[in-house]
Amino acid sequence: MTESQRFGLRIAGVVSLLFIAAIALMVIPENGILRDPINHTVMPSPFIKGIVPLIILFFFVVSLAYGIATRTIRRQADLPHLMIEPMKEMAGFIVMVFPLAQFVAMFNWSNMGKFIAVGLTDILESSGLSGIPAFVGLALLSSFLCMFIASGSAIWSILAPIFVPMFMLLGFHPAFAQILFRIADSSVLPLAPVSPFVPLFLGFLQRYKPDAKLGTYYSLVLPYPLIFLVVWLLMLLAWYLVGLPIGPGIYPRLS
Repeated sequence: MTESQRFGLRIAGVVSLLFIAAIALMVIPENGILRDPINHTVMPSPFIKGIVPLIILFFFVVSLAYGIATRTIRRQADLPHLMIEPMKEMAGFIVMVFPLAQFVAMFNWSNMGKFIAVGLTDILESSGLSGIPAFVGLALLSSFLCMFIASGSAIWSILAPIFVPMFMLLGFHPAFAQILFRIADSSVLPLAPVSPFVPLFLGFLQRYKPDAKLGTYYSLVLPYPLIFLVVWLLMLLAWYLVGLPIGPGIYPRLS
């Protein structure tokens, strides 16, 4: 790292602190302009509603400060060039994401994911499982469904009306069933072909390995979600067997 870059990082750090301090001054005081104008609350408030543009503005201001400090940005005409250059590396991703987006849209339009979810849910419900096999079965079913339905809330809206009452009849707390679902959903997300993040990950991979294809991505990523799923389930199993709380005052069993 050159001395100019070190200087730029210091300037960017100072600017970022000043930006955060300015936002804090508009949020922390009871009459702050980014609080709710009537109730003077933070949630909801213009600060919460505008958090996305605030984050964009933060990175823009910090990046601009770094560019000026390192003399990468000398005049206004430098900005379009600096914005175009990174997009050249994203050209492959932009071309690839169009057909993938069509596939995801057609799959969602066909409702095949929901048909699969309802069918497999009926099978698991009628299997008569209880105890450890029941919650392992729910986790595996959730993992499989996450491969076909991109929205976690959509999957849970299908599973919850069936499995929450079922688990309560088996003596499990409803929160325990949701933990099982979240373990499965968070673990297999990088593998879901209908996830919008998969083409994004593949685009970043192709920046460093231009000949990478979808199979290359899966071969690199596959071990990690499987390990996460197994480890999380083992941890939850230990929590269940020991009887530790899964939240403040909440235990796996209702009794």
